[in-house]
Amino acid sequence: MNRRGFIRTTAIAAGALIFGRAQSAVAAAPKKIIKVSKFPVGASQQFVATNGAPAFLFRTKTGVFAYSAICTHQGCTVEYLKAGKKLVCPCHRASFDPFNGGKVISGEAKGPLAKINVSIKSGWVVQS
Repeated sequence: MNRRGFIRTTAIAAGALIFGRAQSAVAAAPKKIIKVSKFPVGASQQFVATNGAPAFLFRTKTGVFAYSAICTHQGCTVEYLKAGKKLVCPCHRASFDPFNGGKVISGEAKGPLAKINVSIKSGWVVQS
């Protein structure tokens, strides 16, 4: 490798390193979901998680929490039934309790829904 090639390769590597660090800093920033003032206690809302998957957000007197809306049985998208306070899969009727760790209530699902880390920061519900 000649001197010019070495300098070019070093410059490209340095640029990639700097760009990569900038991208990871952006990715580390929490995703704003909804303003707390527009999300009262007792409310629920569907949103898209940072990985692109559908999710459900809940607010209680003690805080906020969220779960993936992907059923652990065969990957269908669950729906929230407010009257029964449960998440139900339309494919095979598995149901989950969002107020008890997303645990399976009934159906063929083998495990609870995946928890999504959310919190309240600067007046927003955010995914961290």
